[in-house]
Amino acid sequence: MESSRVKIAKQFIDHFATLDTQILKTILSENYHHEFAPSSLNPPGPFNKQGFFEHHAGLDTVLAGFPVTAKEYIDSESSNSVTVWATSRAVFRDDAKDASISDWEYEGEYIFIFTFDPTGEKIVRTIEFLDSKATADKLMVLMKRARENKNKS
Repeated sequence: MESSRVKIAKQFIDHFATLDTQILKTILSENYHHEFAPSSLNPPGPFNKQGFFEHHAGLDTVLAGFPVTAKEYIDSESSNSVTVWATSRAVFRDDAKDASISDWEYEGEYIFIFTFDPTGEKIVRTIEFLDSKATADKLMVLMKRARENKNKS
């Protein structure tokens, strides 16, 4: 039987399809902490709960979605955590694209480590390991260009 931790981790992963943060409001603790890694990428954050929502709002302006597909869920009762190995792709909004970049496709691979409160019902911490090479070589370039395009309009 699937633990409540895995069910909640799946809800977190599923929210990326539309970037709708409504479900996150119910599964993240008030003292939530989100951190991207590795630090060599100079990623944004770390974020508290409100900061994470604000970060998402910034993504929503250029992305219609960022569907994440889990390859594996690893549930650890002893550490009250779930680790997820996943892939993703970015779906850029049409009005954020331009012809200067011929390929607006991005796919990456990720590891999420979710730590839960003692009840196992709320996520208190997420460490999100980004696909270093794909993020640096492709995603950052596409996001920068998409934001520039949106700022023009």
